[in-house]
Amino acid sequence: MNAGFLKRAVSSLIDLILVFAVVALVFIVGGRTLLQNQVDHFDVINDAYNELRAARDADMAAIYTDYEAAVELAGSDEDLKTQAQNDYVVAQAIIESQHAADIAPYDAALTGYYMTCIYFFSVGFLIIMGVYTLATHSKTLGRRLMQIQLTGPVNLMSIFFHDVVIKYFFLVIVFSVSPYAGLALIVLSFAIDFILMNFTKRKAALRDILLKMEVVKTGYGY
Repeated sequence: MNAGFLKRAVSSLIDLILVFAVVALVFIVGGRTLLQNQVDHFDVINDAYNELRAARDADMAAIYTDYEAAVELAGSDEDLKTQAQNDYVVAQAIIESQHAADIAPYDAALTGYYMTCIYFFSVGFLIIMGVYTLATHSKTLGRRLMQIQLTGPVNLMSIFFHDVVIKYFFLVIVFSVSPYAGLALIVLSFAIDFILMNFTKRKAALRDILLKMEVVKTGYGY
């Protein structure tokens, strides 16, 4: 019998957590330092940037305190309250404008660093997930815990396309380019799989149908 949507979703979640934990560990142990070393004087730039952000936040907090005080002093006078609101908005705009000018010299370097971090996690995830699924021959920890198994023409090539390329590759690529588009694609693929697995006769995900494979219920020790 084909495994249900919930079992497969939980299985995938377990494997996702495991793989992301490995990628995060690699990043913490050496990846972060390696990427930071690609930016000249990263520590100096990052410290200066954080100081500017802290100063901006302090200024914002100060003008908000002034705004609250002005509103309290205004009492029931709506004109004074409106004036206080307008003054607050103008002060906010001035601070944001000044902050944008202040961080401009550091923005390009740090933006490049954070984009590189995104690519590191994206590529690292695909590599680790590929090695993980192929090394276990699709019998991942998530599938074992949920007692489900990939069946059909199971070989290294079909496993790679089923568990990595179709399942994650395009999602990761789109997400690394645009997080919003990535989230939209995740929701769409989630919805398609939910409909196919719950409301069609075959009860299979799109990648199962394309590769003529199935994920079925099984027992421990398979």
